[in-house]
Amino acid sequence: MRDIDTKSPAGIVALMSLRGLGPTGAERLAERFGTLGEVFDAEPRGLRGIVTAAAAASLRDADAVADALARAARTLDQADRLGVRVLSVHDGDYPAALRDLQDRPPILYAKGDLRAIERSVACIGTREPSEFGRKVTAAIVRRLVEAGWTIVSGLAIGVDELSHATALRSGGRTVAVMGGGLDGVYPRQNARLADEIVDGGGALLSEQAFGIPPAPRNLVQRDRLQSGLSVATFVMQTDVKGGSMHTVRFTLMQGRLLFAPVPRARHAEEPKSRGILALTQVPGRRLSAMVGATGEYAELLLRRFGENAVAIPLESGDDYPAMLDAIEGRLSPARPGGEGRATAQISMI
Repeated sequence: MRDIDTKSPAGIVALMSLRGLGPTGAERLAERFGTLGEVFDAEPRGLRGIVTAAAAASLRDADAVADALARAARTLDQADRLGVRVLSVHDGDYPAALRDLQDRPPILYAKGDLRAIERSVACIGTREPSEFGRKVTAAIVRRLVEAGWTIVSGLAIGVDELSHATALRSGGRTVAVMGGGLDGVYPRQNARLADEIVDGGGALLSEQAFGIPPAPRNLVQRDRLQSGLSVATFVMQTDVKGGSMHTVRFTLMQGRLLFAPVPRARHAEEPKSRGILALTQVPGRRLSAMVGATGEYAELLLRRFGENAVAIPLESGDDYPAMLDAIEGRLSPARPGGEGRATAQISMI
């Protein structure tokens, strides 16, 4: 395996299998060296500034190298058996929208048709939606599918599974971004839905290797891929402290559009509506304190939004045409990235 291209799936999987070498280090080595043999033969001084001292020590450890190569071979064999594609960030089929992210995963595991990702929006929300959450999820997803959009979500119970299922019932395609390896489905109760997603022309996607469980940290990391794949994120229902707020943060930091339906009357009093009310009504400077934002995210909320709310409100179905125009505009000439956008520039009313 020494002659394997470092930028190939096999090359990067092998590098990431080494102790002390993470995604960033693997990418740096792939950029610096052409083959795995060149990496393993590199002098210590040639590795300075590229990987950590611990990673450099692993590269000089013959047993560690042999173990990494064996683990990579087992991973690729298992992928073949499961019908899973292993994609390097350098592959042509790697999603272009993710390639532009600063924290992109160098390896993706995919099952299904990745062409479904070319025109995507993320639909997310609470695991326990109320009547309002269920109704707006179904209505918005149906309208998006009718307009030719693929629905990206996380296969969790609640809004996620409803988004996937509604897309399929509406004749559309949907993509599930998983928090664990594709050798399993979490939660198990959605295993059949996962099969239906693939059979319906969609895909399952993960950055996690086989055998990796959907631990809380991995689920948060997954959230950045949901928003990163999409031109916009729709938060159907969430509390202020809900897990969906991680995806909201990634959406804004990645410069994607953010939409949320506005609950009225008794629905506005529900705890699960407090988050979407905050996103559509609370100025960015106040939202920063409400969600405990820090660092670059806090700066973004203060500098880019200030006295404006961060999400574009969807008051009723009358707003859907403008909503569709807004997300359609993100496909041409190119989707933006970087620091976010000024919500006030787009009128939804």
